[in-house]
Amino acid sequence: MIDLGWSAPTKRADAGTARRAILSQHRDLRALLERASIVAEAALDERPPSLHAVASAIGDIRLAMQVHLAFEEAVLLPLLHDSLPLSPRRAERLLDEHARQREMLAALYREAVRHPELPTLAAKLAYLTAWLLADMAEEERCLVNAEVLRDDRVAIDQTCR
Repeated sequence: MIDLGWSAPTKRADAGTARRAILSQHRDLRALLERASIVAEAALDERPPSLHAVASAIGDIRLAMQVHLAFEEAVLLPLLHDSLPLSPRRAERLLDEHARQREMLAALYREAVRHPELPTLAAKLAYLTAWLLADMAEEERCLVNAEVLRDDRVAIDQTCR
């Protein structure tokens, strides 16, 4: 069982608070993804920790990501929408990225629930962990650690997607 301990703020968060909270969640998510990657590698080597370890890891990731994506949307979207001219486009991209992540997580979760014994799940879990880790790194580079969430100024790094 994982303890998320995250909840969306009831009032608007300033840029610094949003940045710290998202980076803290990313640290927690990285730890979860690293554990899931170890499970995936063990299953790929035909030595999973348990029969349902891969399916369980997929479920944990899906749950954690649902909470995290909702949190990001609650704190980031107001900051991005208020900052012109480029940030509203970044807000749209953020929502699009989140929709794709939710779709992939839901599809993989459905597969894990229906067929937890499938050996291909381990490969999909390994891909999922790598994909989410890369996405977090990109998000931090282009949004969280860039000028986007520095002080109360919001700007976009032109090299970011």
